[in-house]
Order: sequence, then structure tokens, then C-alpha cells
Amino acid sequence: MIRGTDFTYDVIDTPCGPCWLVTSSGGLSFLVWKRSKEAFLAEIQNRVGRMKEGRSIMLDRWHDALVRYFNGERVCLDGPISLLVGTPFQQKVWVKLKEIPYGETRSYQWVSNQLGMARGARAIGSACRENPLPVIFPCHRVVRQDGALGGYSGGVYIKKMLLGTEHGDTGRKP
Repeated sequence: MIRGTDFTYDVIDTPCGPCWLVTSSGGLSFLVWKRSKEAFLAEIQNRVGRMKEGRSIMLDRWHDALVRYFNGERVCLDGPISLLVGTPFQQKVWVKLKEIPYGETRSYQWVSNQLGMARGARAIGSACRENPLPVIFPCHRVVRQDGALGGYSGGVYIKKMLLGTEHGDTGRKP
């Protein structure tokens, strides 16, 4: 559990369902796909301890950028981030994901090769599964070598929706 940091949170209604934002004074720390506030609070309070609902400049900045992203705007999602979880390897993978251009995909093997790990595709998949900031570190842009989507921690339907958003389809989930 992370202690000694004040966290604020908010939710965005996205085509993928509710996306919960958690910020600290240092930046955006978590994005969580949960259907209910209760499920979100149970998960995130287990990770960070006490939290408060409310507004902050940091939260408002990220909220506005993500709303524009989900509305189909091509926005730069590179504001302040406070990475509070992850091994050094996982963090290296997450940072590498930011090199995948908007609307494009790369394979797990490509990411692995970029990190100098010829046989590390499974490790890349595991790091993607633990990504605390999906969309910001765009693990939805990582697919299998054969082009199949592969998995996604929030559910494959969210991966499809995010890729669709980046290709101009901002329609709501049926």
C-alpha cells in the first residue's frame, strides 16, 4: 500500500464504460476500468489507502485531456505522471509503449525486440497486464504477432473500443 500521498479521484463516462482517474500531487497515478464506484473504491483503496473525492488542478487537467481523447480528438497525453507501482522492468515496458504512434499497433514481439529481449513477448504481455495507466501507456496498441488482438486487462472489448476511437469510431458501446 502506498502511504503519505494525498490522492483525488474522478470518473469519466467513456465509450468503454466508466474510467476512474486517480491523481496525486505529482501527477496521474492510476486509470481504472470499473463499472461501479464501490468496485473502484475497493480496488484502489487496497492499493493506496485513504483517498478523497474532490477536484484538483492535476485532476482537472487529466480529466479534460481524457474527455477530449474519448471524444475522438487527437490529444497529447503527456502531462505529469506519478508512477507509484511497477518493477523497473514493467516501467521500462510502459514507457516504451508511448513510442507506438496514435492509431497504430505493434506486436508484443516488437516491444520485446525494442527492449533487447529476443524472446520476451510473454514478459511484455505480463507487464501490459499490470499497466496502471492504460491509454496513457497505450497497451491497447500492442497485439499478437499474427495481428490478433490478444488480451487486455480491462477486457478485450475495451481494447477494441480504444483502437476504434483512435480510428475515428467514437460510437458508444451497444
